[in-house]
Amino acid sequence: MTDHTGRMPGFVLDHLHRSGWTAFRDVQERAFDVLFGTDHHLLIASGTSSGKTEAALIPVVSSLFSDPVDGIGAMYVGPTKALIDDQFARMERMLRESRILVNGWHGDVDANRKERLLAEPEGILQITPESLEGILDNHSEDVPRMFGSLRFVIVDEVHSFMASDRGLQLMCEIGRIRRACGCAPRMIGLSATLSDTAAAAEWLTSGAEGEAEVVASDDRRSCRVGIKHFRFPPEYPEGGRRREVSRYYSELFRLTDPYACIVFTNSRAGAERTARSLARVSEAKGSRNPVRVHHGSLSGSMRRTAEDDLRGGFPATVVATVTLELGVDIGGLDRVVQIGAPYSCSSLVQRMGRSGRRNGRQEMVMFCNDDDGEWRPGIEGVSLELARGIAETELYLGEGWTEPVSPDPLPFGLLFHQTLAALKGARRYMRFGDLCDEVLSLSPFSSVTTDDYRLLLKHMINKRTLIQTEDLTLLIGPKAEPVAFGRDFSAVFEVRDETEIRAGGSTIGTVQGSPEPGATVALAGRVWRVVRRGDGWAEAVETDGEADARWRSDPPDIHTRVMSKVREVLLSDDDYPYLDSSAREELGASRRAFRASGAGDVFVPTESGFDIYPWLGTVQFDTLRRMLGRVAGVRVSYAYSPLVIGVSTRLTVTEIRRALESIRRDDDPVSLLDDRESLRLEKYDGFVPEALLADAFCARRIDWDFEL
Repeated sequence: MTDHTGRMPGFVLDHLHRSGWTAFRDVQERAFDVLFGTDHHLLIASGTSSGKTEAALIPVVSSLFSDPVDGIGAMYVGPTKALIDDQFARMERMLRESRILVNGWHGDVDANRKERLLAEPEGILQITPESLEGILDNHSEDVPRMFGSLRFVIVDEVHSFMASDRGLQLMCEIGRIRRACGCAPRMIGLSATLSDTAAAAEWLTSGAEGEAEVVASDDRRSCRVGIKHFRFPPEYPEGGRRREVSRYYSELFRLTDPYACIVFTNSRAGAERTARSLARVSEAKGSRNPVRVHHGSLSGSMRRTAEDDLRGGFPATVVATVTLELGVDIGGLDRVVQIGAPYSCSSLVQRMGRSGRRNGRQEMVMFCNDDDGEWRPGIEGVSLELARGIAETELYLGEGWTEPVSPDPLPFGLLFHQTLAALKGARRYMRFGDLCDEVLSLSPFSSVTTDDYRLLLKHMINKRTLIQTEDLTLLIGPKAEPVAFGRDFSAVFEVRDETEIRAGGSTIGTVQGSPEPGATVALAGRVWRVVRRGDGWAEAVETDGEADARWRSDPPDIHTRVMSKVREVLLSDDDYPYLDSSAREELGASRRAFRASGAGDVFVPTESGFDIYPWLGTVQFDTLRRMLGRVAGVRVSYAYSPLVIGVSTRLTVTEIRRALESIRRDDDPVSLLDDRESLRLEKYDGFVPEALLADAFCARRIDWDFEL
């Protein structure tokens, strides 16, 4: 590797010296070789706190300082406003003595700053896909002047963009900038959790010319996991449940106080419940160390308070959801605690990586709990939660596997959105051929045929979202004007109906629905009683007691590889040194119960037919359910995804397998769809004809390439 410090400006070297840097890490040196030594695009895939941001930023800043450009020279795109604000502060510290300006642009940035950037674009722009869409749609005449000399685009948290329409929207926006400005920026992607780096690099550079390289590191050697198990008995016999819950929170307190910790949960309701209970234990034990909450329904000020507590260098515990998975710099943590097995290996890696900044070692303690007081679909005597936690740990630490990410191949809702965006632009009137050149040619629509696009446009004309003039020119129709010119047009994700909760003149956060006066809500680790309601807001006062969760959402998909590994864990006799004594004892009991149940054999006979345990991921499980519903002589009685499907039948296992194979061989995936079900998966799918929605649904949610 080459020493590139001679190409770095003095202010960068001074900043690194003041920050205590004595050497660059391996991943940074290899990234410098690419970014300083070639003109290739680059994907950097390495663990949290491995220095990815600096590996990208230092060459970018060095280039802009030594060879300034007119207009914006580099664009940093992040998935959240919090991450952008965090990176803004980091960049400003480095660039304080340079002539390079850092400009943040999202919903919370002052309008005067945005106006100044529009008038005199320069430096580095930090932005979300939604705000970038707003610039392209509402300031199209300024785009060539702003981005004509764009040299770099940095996409942070690539894995989170790849799996969503937001990522496809971003690729559309970058393609539109290339076309409008004639520029060819180098693409730099940053990600911590990637199983298939080649696929990620291909996604990152879609629509771009030139070669792409990957710099990746394996951080598993620095990871340490411990798994604990707790089983909560029913309310009766009296006292047993309370004692076990008390023991559970005492152990959680012991692990988090007096330390700097994040406690991750799998839901906002779980975060609120855990924070309230842990705060009570903390107070009872005389601790003054704060217990905060951090999730997407809290106000920005509440989330920043939690982040500042972690950065402060003092003991603090923050109970969080996915919002702290992403790369916000929250300083050096002592450890991370995970409540419940995560839904994915990717989430496990992201969360564990938050603890690696202080000493380079990533440490997570996972609590896998079973509650006998709640009914959940399962296998009698088997802790599926514990088995999944072990499976995910083994898949990542043992095999280096995380879930592959596949972008939506037929994003028709986004195609509708980008069509309106094109017609909002400077031209406003376009023909079919023009739209094919301007919109359909964008890389996210590479699998959409011209005939499919024609069908979409005809549907839009019929529904008056487009108007076609006598000379076949198209323009936005009256039914689409409220959409195209509405305040939420830039966002391609659904915004739920939520009520803002206020107390003492401050906003606490939001809850789903519209709580009436007298109702209680859990928010920010406290309970609030609504005293007054307005249009979209409610005034509340803090109160004692409990409150129901005010958020509802479907759990994320689980991958087939994870479910298959769960089965393998339960059938094997392997020992796992990271289990505590309770977890080890529970695993032994679960294995005995699992073998006795026969669930590992897939087809378990019942009085009326079979319970089928396919050990498939969420999508494949649902596909199997649909296929079984089409087998003559089989009635699906119940299905608990992704565990078990109960069927009533007189057919044999062999006959069922043959019937499934016949469906796979002779039928079309569309035949598995129910005429009564909604096929809408994304925000703008309601504007897409049913025939296209069926194709898109099948491409994303039907997968019969599996074995039983």
